[in-house]
Amino acid sequence: MDKLNNPLNGIFITGTGTEIGKTIVAGGIATYLKECGLDVGVMKPISSGGTEDADFLKQITNLDEPLSLINPIVLKNPLAPSVASDLEGIDVNFSSIEQAYKILEKRHDILVVEGVGGIAVPLNKKQLVTHLIQELNLPIIIVGSLGLGTINHTLLTVTFAKQSNLQILGIILNSNDNYTHGLAEQTNPNEIERLTNIPVIGILPYQEEIDILNPDVKLISDFFKQNIDIQKFNEIIWSKD
Repeated sequence: MDKLNNPLNGIFITGTGTEIGKTIVAGGIATYLKECGLDVGVMKPISSGGTEDADFLKQITNLDEPLSLINPIVLKNPLAPSVASDLEGIDVNFSSIEQAYKILEKRHDILVVEGVGGIAVPLNKKQLVTHLIQELNLPIIIVGSLGLGTINHTLLTVTFAKQSNLQILGIILNSNDNYTHGLAEQTNPNEIERLTNIPVIGILPYQEEIDILNPDVKLISDFFKQNIDIQKFNEIIWSKD
C-alpha cells in the first residue's frame, strides 16, 4: 500500500438495526488498520445483553487494556439501553464514556468504536445513539443488511444521520444468513449507492466459520480484505494531501 497520511483519529460503526453485523465489521476494520501499521484501539461504549462484542474486539486486537475501559457501560438485558438501564438501576450518561474515550484516544493512533443497536436507539430518556456520535465527534460507517428491505432501512438511516449532521464515510452490506442470493441482493448495493450518493464499500457474504467467542484474527482479516473495496476504503480513511 502506498504511503498515506493524516488518518482519521476514530470511526464509529453504526447500523440500520440490531444484529446487523457491526461487530464483525468493526473487527475487520481494526485488523486491517493494524496491518497497515497503525496502533488501533477499540471501544464498545455501551453494551446491552453482556460483553460479548467488547470481548471480541479486545481479543481481535490483542489489547491488554481492561474491559471496563473498552466497554464502560454494561447492561445485562438485551434491550434498548434506555429500557435496560431502568430495569437494572444503571444511569446511562456520557461522562464515563467520554473519560474512557479520552484515555484510549491518547494511547492509540485510531479508535474503532462500535455502537449499540441501530442509529436511533435510545440510550437514556433524552439521548439517542446519534447524540453519542455527536459527542465523540466521529464520522460513521453504516452497516446494513444485504437482503430484501434494506433499501428502505438504509435510506432511513442515512436520512436520520444527515439530519443529525453526522459525517457518513460509507456503507457496508452484510449477509447474516446462509441463503441463496436473488435479484434483491444483486441489485441492492448499486441502488443504495445511487439513491444515497454514499459509497458502498463492502458486501460481506455469510461466513459460518467466524466465531465471535473464539475469534481467528487471520480468518477475519482475510474475510474483510476479500470483501471490501480496499481502494474505496483507503480513500475514506486516509488523505493523500
